[in-house]
Amino acid sequence: MTTLSTPSSALQRVLAFPVTRIIIAFFCVMVPFLLVQGIAFKLLEHKSLVVKVCQFLGICCSYALYCYYVHKVEKRDVSELSHDNAAREFFGGAFIGALLIGSIMAVLAVLGAYHVNAINSPSVMVAPLIMHLTVGMLEELLMRAIFFRIIERSLGSVIALLLSALAFGAGHLVNDNVSVVGMATVVSTGLLLAAAYMNTGRLWMCVGMHAAWNFVQGGVFSAAVSGGTVHGLLESTFSGPDWLTGGAFGVEGSVLSLLVTAAATFVLLMRAKRNGRVVLPYWKRAA
Repeated sequence: MTTLSTPSSALQRVLAFPVTRIIIAFFCVMVPFLLVQGIAFKLLEHKSLVVKVCQFLGICCSYALYCYYVHKVEKRDVSELSHDNAAREFFGGAFIGALLIGSIMAVLAVLGAYHVNAINSPSVMVAPLIMHLTVGMLEELLMRAIFFRIIERSLGSVIALLLSALAFGAGHLVNDNVSVVGMATVVSTGLLLAAAYMNTGRLWMCVGMHAAWNFVQGGVFSAAVSGGTVHGLLESTFSGPDWLTGGAFGVEGSVLSLLVTAAATFVLLMRAKRNGRVVLPYWKRAA
């Protein structure tokens, strides 16, 4: 005779379902961020530095509510936001991100495709720095700490890598001046950031890498970032074919960016495999 499940056990099964957890976690992250951002937009000028500071504070609230979600729903310590080695991993990731985009810009300069016309005041980098740190924190919390992590625990690393990278790319389809190469680079970058998460099991390297990649593009070299124009430290112009410079989408639309991110992804994935960080899907673990 089959007994009916009690409501509590049924609720536990629903909460244990990966899609349910992704939806709840996304909700916990986006609500405080959008609430704080909406209030800031209502009371302040949209482009003011204070608004960007408020957005940063909003994502800090999102991190706090995400921790509450993990404790209450997943009932575990928030290891992905552990303070252990946080500074080292964040600045290490920032160094890698800056190095990758810096090497691309150096090649463009050597080829005569990037030209510096003037140097602006360093103060122009403050707003892009806050903005890209906020964007990096938000997107990494959503795409790596939530989407990738939850799928990986169920379906394994390979499927999680592919799905999270495609979702990351799909999220950029609404950007201005989208190009085929640009979208391929964004998907490759999604793989790169997921590979970084696999190597540490924490979010800090991903946030540092993501924020530095975007900030150095716009805040330093004044290149368009995923289709959005930014005025940074170096007042500059590009010349040459779009496949090399990236065109209006920015340097991410260059084949150089696609090659560099793909190579860096391969290195990190090999390192993750060597260190036993690749998770098998649940049916293989059961076997």
